[in-house]
Amino acid sequence: MKRQCKQLTSLLLTLVLALSLAPAASAQGVTYMPGVTNEMSGADYWAALYNNAHEVILTPEEIEAFNADTCLASGTMVMDLRTAKETFDGKARNEMIRSSSTADAEYYFGWTYGPDGKKADWEYYEDMIRNCIDPRAKTVMPVRYAVAVERTALQVFPTEDPIWDDPNDPDFNYQYLSAVHVNDPMLIYTTSRDGKYYLARSRDCSGWIPAKDVALCKNKDEWLSAWDIPADKVLVVYGNKEYTDASNSAPDTARRMLTQGTTLELVTDLEPDQLVNNRYPYHNYVVYLPVRRDDGSYEKQMALLPETAKVSVGYLPLTMENIAMVSLNNLGDAYGWGGMMDVEDCSGLIRTIYACFGLDIGRNGNWQWNMSIEKIDATYMSLDEKLRILDELPLGAALCFPGHEMLYLGKVDGKHYVISTVSSIMSPETGNRLRTRDVMINALDVKRANGQTWVQALNKIMVPCYATTTGRDYGFPDTAWYHEARNYCLANKLLTAEADGTLGVGKIVSRSELANALWVMAGKPVVNYALSFTDVAEDGSYTEAIRWAVSENVMSGYDSGRFGAEDMVTRQQMLTALWRYAQKHNIDVSVGENTNILSYEDAFDISEYAIPAMQWACGAGILSGTGNGYLHPEMELPREQLAVILYRYSQLPEKELPAESATLEDVGVVEEPTV
Repeated sequence: MKRQCKQLTSLLLTLVLALSLAPAASAQGVTYMPGVTNEMSGADYWAALYNNAHEVILTPEEIEAFNADTCLASGTMVMDLRTAKETFDGKARNEMIRSSSTADAEYYFGWTYGPDGKKADWEYYEDMIRNCIDPRAKTVMPVRYAVAVERTALQVFPTEDPIWDDPNDPDFNYQYLSAVHVNDPMLIYTTSRDGKYYLARSRDCSGWIPAKDVALCKNKDEWLSAWDIPADKVLVVYGNKEYTDASNSAPDTARRMLTQGTTLELVTDLEPDQLVNNRYPYHNYVVYLPVRRDDGSYEKQMALLPETAKVSVGYLPLTMENIAMVSLNNLGDAYGWGGMMDVEDCSGLIRTIYACFGLDIGRNGNWQWNMSIEKIDATYMSLDEKLRILDELPLGAALCFPGHEMLYLGKVDGKHYVISTVSSIMSPETGNRLRTRDVMINALDVKRANGQTWVQALNKIMVPCYATTTGRDYGFPDTAWYHEARNYCLANKLLTAEADGTLGVGKIVSRSELANALWVMAGKPVVNYALSFTDVAEDGSYTEAIRWAVSENVMSGYDSGRFGAEDMVTRQQMLTALWRYAQKHNIDVSVGENTNILSYEDAFDISEYAIPAMQWACGAGILSGTGNGYLHPEMELPREQLAVILYRYSQLPEKELPAESATLEDVGVVEEPTV
């Protein structure tokens, strides 16, 4: 019996030890993407990848200056509400609202569904439009000031009715625009016809908000007292969701949901033995919460928040370790388009994460792009270039491709990982489209529903925590020397992208491609000029470009009767064509007349016809040589060099035209048939 007891005891001890060494119970049964482990759910895992994860990136003072700059920058849609005008033309706004609402309705009409699950007819949208108009509008109306009393969202139309693209998918409603947190300030401009909605402006978005979710302040001073909080009294929620304590004596403030990024005022002046909500607040933070009275007006009441809540007195220090911690607090949460269902969509999550550090960033990736932050346009980068940039990125970078934004975590075992709230991906197991609707970690080799990997689709790289306004060098990864030029040429279709969307670095430019680039740059003019070249088809891809180039004497053909459409272009040939083009497009080519190109080692290799063009290009800063004292005039021209030359040309100022423009013969053009 004793032997059996000893065996049982030993077995129990073994079991206890095994359980103590096993992964956390919360990880048992949890599903992860391929390559993702339980350890990756911890901030320490990612912080350990960086030597400087604990260092403060921006000080509170620098963050304040950055926010001010963001409000002033064009295209961020971020506004310092304190500076808004206090009156507006209500009737003019009604007309603007009517026009805007009609445009929105026309956009959704024909492909969306109403609450009955049937295709929405035009009358459905007309009702929405009519409800947008405030019948009490006057020419001069005061702006009203409000704060949100509930986690809510701005909407497209003032109605509870949904706008679904799939009647079987109630978790995706196009009515929603942007999440609003408890105690967020609002400017109120008008009221819906039925009185149930306000047209509101938050810090970074405008839309309709349920009237029941906001409280109207009696004046601007009361409004400011609610949310413009002294730094030493700011309490910020960095957990995914936290709740005030239960109370029957204070139902207005009990069990209030506070989502990530919410800021409240900390109460620091309690009297000795003062009760809060019928009890003394041991192990609790005391905060002020906004409350909506029965008449819709604002009231400030005290509430209790347990000390176990994930909150910070003052904004969190902006470090990579803290960015990871805040981000990972959202794992497993649902996806919420426009902030619906009290959760975030992909860009809203990025904004909310950075709100915990006091950073005001744009509502979506397009608006964030306009902030004074470190950023790289990766639209036309090769896969190798993107991977090189990713290798050097800090934790906290925002990565975008059309329709999705994610936060960069780091590189592990050759793979780059991100966290984001994902609507759908291609299933790694079956290859089918998989509705995820989940905040999750995954590597960038995961595929979209169209079969393209996330890294292949990557087109924007931003680092919101790296503000260019600080004047500091953060060691942001260098891009290729032709990066801006490549983007300019491909975006403006001066050059045609390769099948993979890249420039085709190293590919030599043909004469027909050069003609096309200059033709497109000229605006694709139509000319009546007969071509007789044996190698130019009447309906070829570049025929019209060649027709224009020859008719304008920008390029010419060979004595043999060929244009040489597929012949490769040299550097001096290209610059001669561009020089001729410049003279016809108000560019001052005299800037290079006094340029001493004899300082280049191979100056005497320049053909006579090309000397004026090469002088101009060097003098104008279009051509700078190869860095070792050589111009290489006879070198065949690769696409990246052409892109840089065209981009630099685009930056040249135009000149004022004389009364009578000089002809090509007047300025001494030397014809050369191989140009």
